[in-house]
Amino acid sequence: MKKILTISPGSTSTKAGLFTSRGKIDEISVSVEQEYARKNVVQEYGYRRDLLKRFLEKTDLSGLAAVVGRGAPLKPMEGGVYKITPKLLSDLRECRYSNHASNLGGLLAHYFGELYHVPAWIIDPVSVDEFDEISRISGVPEIKRRSRSHALNIKATARKWCDEHGATLEKENFVVAHLGGGISVCALKLGKIRDVNDGLLGMGPFSPERAGALPISGLLDLAFSGDYTRKELDHYLSRECGLKGYLKTNDAREVVRRIQEGDEYARLIMDAMIYQIEKEIGAMLAACHYAVKAVLITGGLAHCSYITRRLQDHFSRFNLHIIPGENELEAMADGGFRALKGDIPIQDYV
Repeated sequence: MKKILTISPGSTSTKAGLFTSRGKIDEISVSVEQEYARKNVVQEYGYRRDLLKRFLEKTDLSGLAAVVGRGAPLKPMEGGVYKITPKLLSDLRECRYSNHASNLGGLLAHYFGELYHVPAWIIDPVSVDEFDEISRISGVPEIKRRSRSHALNIKATARKWCDEHGATLEKENFVVAHLGGGISVCALKLGKIRDVNDGLLGMGPFSPERAGALPISGLLDLAFSGDYTRKELDHYLSRECGLKGYLKTNDAREVVRRIQEGDEYARLIMDAMIYQIEKEIGAMLAACHYAVKAVLITGGLAHCSYITRRLQDHFSRFNLHIIPGENELEAMADGGFRALKGDIPIQDYV
C-alpha cells in the first residue's frame, strides 16, 4: 500500500506524519531546543533534518510514494500541488518572502524525497493568491490588499466536507474560518479563495496573539512614537497583541477558565474577539452574495465550545459546521494522495 510522509516545521517543533490512503499510521513531534532558535530559521535545517532522520531510520517506509512539506510564504501563486524545484529551494534558503519556520518544510521534504527516491512537493502554501481583482483594492493607491491565509487547512477542510456530503468543491461557495494563533476568514468560491483577511498580519479579527484591523490614526501614532523600529512593531503586532496583549496569555483555555471564575475583563476581551470573527464571517457571506453551501469553522480554536456556541447561535440561519483542528499533516497527505491519483495537477514553481 502506498504511503506519504508529511513534514510540518513549527517555531518550537517539527511534526511528521506517515499516512496510507486509509489514514494516519504514525506521527511524531520533535521539539527544537532553545539554543537553535536563531535569527534565520534556515540555520536550524541540519539540526531538524538529523532529528527527523533518526526517527525515520526506525520507521517502516516500504511503499513510500511521496514526501510533502508544509508550504512557506512564497510568491503569490494559485493553490495546488507544486514540485520542489531549484527556484523554490533558492527562495526558501534565502528567506526571500519570510523568515518563518515553515521555510524548512520544503527544504526537509526535498532532502527526504531524494534520500528515499520519491517525489517531493508542497501543497497550498500560505501565499496562495486567487483573489478577484476587486478584492485587491484597499482604498489607498500605493497599498494593495494581499492574500495570505491558512490556505492548506481551509481547502482541505472544504474538500473533506464535500466528500462527506456528496458535494463538489469546484461547484459550490463556502465561507471558511480558520481560527488558530492567526485567524483567516475567507470567501471560497468554486474552489478558489477569492477574498480573505491577511492571516499573517492585517485586517480581519484580532487573534490570540495578532492584531486585526486597526484604527489608522492610532496605528500612525504608534509607528511614529519612537518606541519601535519597523521590525519591532511588526513583531509586536503579529506576536504580542490580541488575547496575549490584553490578558498576557494566548491560550484560549486559560481565558475560558478565568471567565468561569468570574473575570469580567477576560470575558470582555474574549467576547470582543468573537464579535470581530462574527463581523468578518458576515463580510465574507456578503462577498458570496449570501449564497453559500455551508459556513465551515476549523482550526485549533474550533475546539473551544465557548467560541463555537456563540458562532452557532449567531449564524443559526446558515448551514454552519464545526470541524476542529489545524489538520496540517492530514491536509498535506490528502492533497498528496489526490495528486498521486491524478485528481490534482502537479505544477512547477518557477
